[in-house]
Amino acid sequence: MYIILNTITLPSHEIQMLEKEELTQKDIEHFTERYGKRFIRALRAVEEGKVFRYHFLPSDITTWIVKGKRREYLVIPEIYCTCRSFYQDVVMSREANMCYHLLAQRIAALRVQYHTIESTDTERRNLHVEWRRTD
Repeated sequence: MYIILNTITLPSHEIQMLEKEELTQKDIEHFTERYGKRFIRALRAVEEGKVFRYHFLPSDITTWIVKGKRREYLVIPEIYCTCRSFYQDVVMSREANMCYHLLAQRIAALRVQYHTIESTDTERRNLHVEWRRTD
């Protein structure tokens, strides 16, 4: 049995808009119209420094974390988030194509606005126990 993972990508014109140094009012209106309050929450998370890129050594594994209201959420870019919204709104009801944590990670990566934390593989194992937990 094979499991096919769908990626959650942004269109190339939106990537170009997000890569600009400054977002215009027109850009913000576009994203708000397309993603609703998820965009505002994602942009706020990026601006408030809530996106973290962990780099573990010696394995050279990277893990993305977005701090949410209740806890830290593990984000697999363009694929998955451990938050309840991802499960309910994206997977089950298919009302959205991504949660705001996934969108925040993508915005942060494109704009290079995230904190990098270097750590060890031993610490990674301990952290992943907490991060893999779903709400």
